[in-house]
Amino acid sequence: MTDPGAYPNPGPHPNPHEQPPRTKRRRWPWLVIGVPVLLFGACGVAVVSSVAGGNDTTVTTDPAGGEAAAAGAADADRGPDFPGKLDDDTAAAAGATITRDELAYTVSPLEAVDTVLGSYLCSAVTIDNVGTSQNDFNGYTDWSLQDAGGAIRDATFGPDRPMLNSGQIAPGGRATGSVCFDDRTGAAPGTYVVLFEDTFSLSTDRLAWINAL
Repeated sequence: MTDPGAYPNPGPHPNPHEQPPRTKRRRWPWLVIGVPVLLFGACGVAVVSSVAGGNDTTVTTDPAGGEAAAAGAADADRGPDFPGKLDDDTAAAAGATITRDELAYTVSPLEAVDTVLGSYLCSAVTIDNVGTSQNDFNGYTDWSLQDAGGAIRDATFGPDRPMLNSGQIAPGGRATGSVCFDDRTGAAPGTYVVLFEDTFSLSTDRLAWINAL
């Protein structure tokens, strides 16, 4: 009779040199944290660049390019006063050109526009890119109107008008169109101010064009 203990166990034997399997490191938590940090940093650099670069402002009171005044210095003339004008505002009469951050804005006097959908006050806007970089523009979020009572209205869509809309302007390029404001209650006589403020900038400096209606 054969002794079963005389034969070795055919089952697998542990290798004394075999290393235990490595635990896989989870990489997705680092991706979840790292991607937003990188995006936030990039946005911060863009905003800081927007604030730091090209703060000089020039007002051309004659649309044909005659008389001009620089408003970049601390003691520079920032144009005529109007009700509600802030310290950092740069103002000019409607029809003038104000240049800032390598963009030249020309805003025509307000015009009453009556349509089947309602009444509006509109200005024709021309934006010239006088710099060497592409620039964005927005005909709605960047523009507002201060009425004779001091209320500030956001720009809206004006029917029967080619609107400024939004997009980019290449160096040396130009964008034109209208910015319109709701006037369903009628424009009471007084001072109306078309205001421009760059939405995607930390700067609170506004450009203003004064109208007398």
